[in-house]
Amino acid sequence: MDAGKLVPDDVIIGVVKDRLQESFCVESGWLLDGFPRTPTQAEALVDSGVSADCFIFLDVPDDVLVDRVVGRRADPKTGKIYHMKFSPPEDDELLARLKQRSDDTE
Repeated sequence: MDAGKLVPDDVIIGVVKDRLQESFCVESGWLLDGFPRTPTQAEALVDSGVSADCFIFLDVPDDVLVDRVVGRRADPKTGKIYHMKFSPPEDDELLARLKQRSDDTE
């Protein structure tokens, strides 16, 4: 990911299939965000018998997406996610420790 590459299909397919077979997902349902990303991933879901009740497609302008991504920051101490514009940190001490993920850039 730090090199700007996606996780290989076979790895992510295995992780998703395993998770969807866990009792919580079977009993409560699930939501996939950003998966499948490739035809191979979609075919693997179909081949394994996974089917969704519905799909939601969000058509968002690229500039809005970029603004949302580049403004994200994470607090390594608490794991909380902030956004410099939409959900900024409460004080300077917190601001000083926030980190930007390497893939949250243009």
